Amino acid sequence: MVSLKRLTILYFKTALFMQRFAHSMSIKKVVVKSAGELAVNGVYTSQGPKVIPEGFARTCRKMGWTPSEMWRKLSDQKRPWFEAENESYMYWNRGDGKWWMDEPSGSGVYVCKSDDQLPPKFGWTSLMGVNERIPAVESINEDEKTI
Repeated sequence: MVSLKRLTILYFKTALFMQRFAHSMSIKKVVVKSAGELAVNGVYTSQGPKVIPEGFARTCRKMGWTPSEMWRKLSDQKRPWFEAENESYMYWNRGDGKWWMDEPSGSGVYVCKSDDQLPPKFGWTSLMGVNERIPAVESINEDEKTI
């Protein structure tokens, strides 16, 4: 028999998950500011998790990989990813548990270890050879309000 304590814990964990999931579904855009790599600064729009970023596909083709296979391998196919007008993009990589911020060419420039459903606001680190000014990320909900 399941104890009341276990049921209560399960209830709160489920409620917290649902709250985080609902919150992530209301976010349609993120804004990247203050990054030393200027190409990644800007407004990013939420994309469906099964759609492959063009920069990602370009990198795969350049390396001789099949973009759809690599996307299925690296993306969890659940979290949205975000794309800027210049084709910079951010996605969560299930292989290393990090959010990646890539420039239009598909080269990674910043990463952040996080299991969040959305790109984290802070905690980004620069990859080797990239300007050290670290980006800040703001989420914008469907009412165009910064969260």
